[in-house]
Amino acid sequence: MTDSEKIDLILNHMQKMNERMDKMDERMDTIESQIKQTERVLKNEIRNSENLILDEVERVHKILEKHQKDDSKHIA
Repeated sequence: MTDSEKIDLILNHMQKMNERMDKMDERMDTIESQIKQTERVLKNEIRNSENLILDEVERVHKILEKHQKDDSKHIA
C-alpha cells in the first residue's frame, strides 16, 4: 500500500468519524431538549401538587378555627 493510499484511507476513516460525530451531536441536542422539556413539566407538576397541598392545609385550618370558635362544640 502506497503512502498516498494510506493517507486516502485515513482521510476516509476520518470523514466517516466526523459524520458519526455530527449525528451524535444532533442526537445529543435532541436529548438535551427533551430533558429540558421534561424538567419544565416536572417543575410545573410539583408546583401544582404543592398548591393542592397548601390549599388543603388552609381548608383544614379554617375548619379547625371554626370548630375552635364554636362554643357549642366544647364542654370544657
